[in-house]
Order: sequence, then C-alpha cells, then structure tokens
Amino acid sequence: MKPSICCRFHDGPWRSGELAFTLAELMVSVAIFILLVGGVVSTNLFGLRMFQIEETKLIASDGARGIVGVLMNEIHSCETFQIGTFANGTFTGLPLGAPQIGPALIVYPTTNTANFIMYFVNTADRKFRRATSVPGSTRIVAQSVTNATDLFRAQDYLGNVLTNMQNNTELHVKLEFYQAARFGVPPDYYKLETSATRR
Repeated sequence: MKPSICCRFHDGPWRSGELAFTLAELMVSVAIFILLVGGVVSTNLFGLRMFQIEETKLIASDGARGIVGVLMNEIHSCETFQIGTFANGTFTGLPLGAPQIGPALIVYPTTNTANFIMYFVNTADRKFRRATSVPGSTRIVAQSVTNATDLFRAQDYLGNVLTNMQNNTELHVKLEFYQAARFGVPPDYYKLETSATRR
C-alpha cells in the first residue's frame, strides 16, 4: 500500500493575496507592539531609578553601621575617654565644671595615655576622622558632617549633660550628615544618634 502525500496548497476559491493582513490590521498590531515595548522600557527605567535611590540610602546606612560598630566597641572596652576640641593637630580636653559637649573625643584603651584613639571633625572639609597614636593613621570615617560642634556629649543615665566625668558616664554620639546628589537622586539628610558606656 502506498501512502498518499497531501498537497498543502488549496485549490479552492481563495487566492494567495487574501490570506495577508490588511493595512489597518498591520497598523493596530504595530501600535500594540510599540505600547508593549514602551511599557517594558519605562518599567525598567523606573526600576533603575528606584535602585539608585535605595543604593544611596544603603551606602549611608552601611557607613553609619561601620562608624557605630567600631566606636561603640572602643568605648565599651576603654579605660577612659575625654571630650574636647581638636585644632591645629592638637586635642584639648574640656575643663572640669564646663558642660561636657564637644566636637572631638579621645579614647584611652589602657592606662597608658600615650596610646589613644581620637575622633574629630575637620571643620575645613567637614569630614569625620579617626586617628590613633600611630603617626599617619588618620582615616576618614564619614563625609559631609553638618554638626561640627556637638558630636559628643557626656551624660548621666537620665540624659542630663555632665560637667565632670563620673565612673558610669554615658557617651552620647550625635552625627548629622548629608548625602550629596548622585545619579540624579537629590541630596538627602541623615542623623545618627547612639549612646554607650564603659563596661
């Protein structure tokens, strides 16, 4: 028995030109395709914009977490600390009897005062820096700090500012800074406040 081969062509009343799209159908199809592609592109651009906004916030949050982690560990484990001012490369501690609020902090990890860690804001460029007793160890911790005068505050457990250092003095840190405009994202303002005491 021989298999029969079907012919694909139809010899009926239709001619080949009648199976194509009309001009109106083609224009509608192209318009729908353009709307679909435009929607996909605009959704993608919106997603990129949201990523850029969130990236700026995540960078600021990550920087704040790094600052707090290191500083709080050093306060918890230090022998003593002192609040003061920093000018021309010299730290000057606040005198007893004066409110213990200042832009610089020196932390002594041991009883040896030649070994220290210092935090301060350089008022010329508004950068928050960390330096140690090792020469050339100064590094930038945060940028664009806006509160250069009241970063550190010694207080009691009720939050009252102290005029002398007590055994259970609580160190309150307030850091305000702004994130500059990036990738078309407008500048933003951030504030970091935390407190710690020696263990």
